[in-house]
Amino acid sequence: MRFTIAIQVLILAAALCASQSAERNQTVLLKEVHFSGDPGVSIGELRQYTEFLTAHRLERKKILEDASSAVGAALRRRGYLKAQVTPQLRSLESSGSKGGEVALELTVKAGKQYRVKDLTFAGLSGQLAERDLKQACDIRIGEIADAEQVNSCITNLGTLFHQKGQDVFVVPSMMYDDAGSTVSFQLDVEK
Repeated sequence: MRFTIAIQVLILAAALCASQSAERNQTVLLKEVHFSGDPGVSIGELRQYTEFLTAHRLERKKILEDASSAVGAALRRRGYLKAQVTPQLRSLESSGSKGGEVALELTVKAGKQYRVKDLTFAGLSGQLAERDLKQACDIRIGEIADAEQVNSCITNLGTLFHQKGQDVFVVPSMMYDDAGSTVSFQLDVEK
């Protein structure tokens, strides 16, 4: 008897968990996007990075992940390398509605905008002229630190070494000077 009741309780618990999981992953229609906090750039500019999510039925989880990723990447392109984005969805319809229209609330903390203080190379980079390495990177001292530019630099260095017949990987390091709002990049080329 106890065994039968225990099985029934387990089945009921599993059904409840599946129901809650389905609700969390339910597809919804994103109708509105709102920003709060300290965005570092104009709201209109950030809104451009979330437009691709509106007016489409998507899973809640995908909206939260994609919005956070897109806005975070946009901020890191503009030197806000430590930016934090916290997404939250709220229903626009009465609770229990299956229509699933939602608003996305993005709380942004851009933090400091960093400029490039220094760019150095380590490891196998000594096998090539520093001029060639810096040309492959196109990162200038004093400019706003652009995370996408650093990613391009890493790719370009890999290509440069590949053209010389070497398979390498590049390990980036960042040293922050928060007082001066600068960042130094070291790119270690390894086999």
